[in-house]
Amino acid sequence: MDISSYIDQLYREHGKELNRLVRRIFGIGPPDPEDLVQEAFSNMLLNKNIQNIEHPKAYLVRSAINLGRNYQSKHHSKIQDFIDDALQSVDESISPEGSPEDIYSLDERVKSVTTAIDKLTHKQKDIVVRSRIHGETYEQIKQSTGWSLADISRQLKDALRTLASDHHHEN
Repeated sequence: MDISSYIDQLYREHGKELNRLVRRIFGIGPPDPEDLVQEAFSNMLLNKNIQNIEHPKAYLVRSAINLGRNYQSKHHSKIQDFIDDALQSVDESISPEGSPEDIYSLDERVKSVTTAIDKLTHKQKDIVVRSRIHGETYEQIKQSTGWSLADISRQLKDALRTLASDHHHEN
């Protein structure tokens, strides 16, 4: 069997199930579950030893999950950079010698960040502050709040998506 027929067969056998699994893990996106599955199949096609993969379905699942996690990691880094930049701007701008323009600019940034944060639920605000500002791990948040790791992860993901959306609309 040639490689393209083999990939086609794997897709027919496992494509729908992989899409459901990835959708259950990452939601409706971003990243788009179908894109992750397609990219996992593309990665498999690029593998020079494709015929030697003992468990192709497991390979595809792991590949799709890793692709999704990489996407989320990059996305979370961008949001963290936004939060860090906003906090740094506030720290740098607090100066008695600031010009009226600097003070106005700082005020606008603070309003922008406050508006974005006000759109979060109380739980999301708590998780963002604990995780991104205080540097607590999910496990530490779980210990102090009693919330499940899955709920913490989901709430933080939703909060960061809201902040990113607000920041994107602002620019």
